[in-house]
Parts: sequence; structure tokens; C-alpha cells
Amino acid sequence: MTTQTQTAWPENVIARYLTVGGATVSIWDADQWTPAAAACAGCSASNEDGGANSSDPKRWAQSHAETCRAIPKPA
Repeated sequence: MTTQTQTAWPENVIARYLTVGGATVSIWDADQWTPAAAACAGCSASNEDGGANSSDPKRWAQSHAETCRAIPKPA
């Protein structure tokens, strides 16, 4: 499997997980008006879509990364 090249993280991203397929799941920092959120850059799934652990972005991100086989989108 080829790994992604290290690049700068998007603004406000506080953690990232690598999916089985090599894409990343990022967690954005919460502010006083917006709750934290997580989204997969490979398949575009998000904790805001609902499902298991959707109320906990960190748990959702880790769980999603463990099973998602989407490969990174081309740059």
C-alpha cells in the first residue's frame, strides 16, 4: 500500500486518522458556537450523517478509519 505524502493539515484540524484505503479522516476543532466535526476525505462520510458514535467525533473518526476502504481523491 502506498502512503500519503505528509502535507500541512487544513486550518482548525486537531487530529487525523488514516483509513484502510489510505485516505484521511479529519477532526475539526469546536468553537463556542459549532460542535467538533469529523469527515472522511476518501468517501465523504461524516459524523453528522448519523450512525454509531456520531455524537463523538473522535470515536466516529477512529471507527470509520478502521473500516473505510476509500482511496485518497486525486489532487
